Amino acid sequence: MDPTLIAHHDVFSAARARASGLTPADLRRLLREGRIVRLHRGWYATRRPRDDADLHRMRVEALLVEYAGRAVATDASALLRLGIATWRPDLRRVHLALTDPEVNRHRKGDLVVHAHRPTPPQLAPRPASGTVHPAVAIAAVGLKDPRSFLVPADDALRRGLVTAAELAAAVDGLGRRHGAAGVRAVRDWCDPRHESPGETLVAHLLRLDGHRLEPQFVVRGSERWTRGGQGYRADLRLSGTRVLVEFDGRVKYDDRQVLWEEKLREDRIRSLGWVVVRVTMADLRDPATVRARVDAALALAAA
Repeated sequence: MDPTLIAHHDVFSAARARASGLTPADLRRLLREGRIVRLHRGWYATRRPRDDADLHRMRVEALLVEYAGRAVATDASALLRLGIATWRPDLRRVHLALTDPEVNRHRKGDLVVHAHRPTPPQLAPRPASGTVHPAVAIAAVGLKDPRSFLVPADDALRRGLVTAAELAAAVDGLGRRHGAAGVRAVRDWCDPRHESPGETLVAHLLRLDGHRLEPQFVVRGSERWTRGGQGYRADLRLSGTRVLVEFDGRVKYDDRQVLWEEKLREDRIRSLGWVVVRVTMADLRDPATVRARVDAALALAAA
């Protein structure tokens, strides 16, 4: 039998395999042939996980079947299942939330099952999707680090998966939980104009330093160099200054044409009197250096 026929979201249980006629010997043979892989005790996957996040998603699927509608994914487990961007998610533990108030929460090894929490109607769990409301999951992961809130919040807002009102209600629902004050402090910094986690993180660092920002700023005077005359867009402008901040994600450095076009674009922007600061994910590990570069750019622009 083809194991993919009994799998749900690429996973299946040993019990389902037995009910479908697969013997323990069959499962051992499929494992040797590499047609299935063992997820954890009593559960298998029909393909190898692409990475740790994919493995986490598979484990979530298996546990949702085990709980049979009595729990939904929450925290980072929900965000990964929904494909929402995350910042340093805890991939070691699967987080579920009980939908039945009569069932007790528990924590065992790599599984955390949270107690049922009443939520307003607009933030009710979504059993059909197997997750809590996205805004609830986003607020919950922010308890660890405000950046863990901002990255998925910006992504979900940009994609229309949540509204600002839903995020606000979810943050209010955190109450006095440890870390809630940090989430509330950055709630108003959410902005769907941030087009990547890197842009969100750069904006967070700059706002911590008191800068006011204009995301996706259209550089005036650059219209003549763009198709349709829409002008070049910079990731961030420091409001009231001639300083632009660009986040550099992964670039195909072997593509000389891409490198040339990017250099030409920046040279043109500089020719209009703007100072450009480029920041990479590696730079964000050293906030003091980024601050020094931004301060130097402000001094140059002022001069």
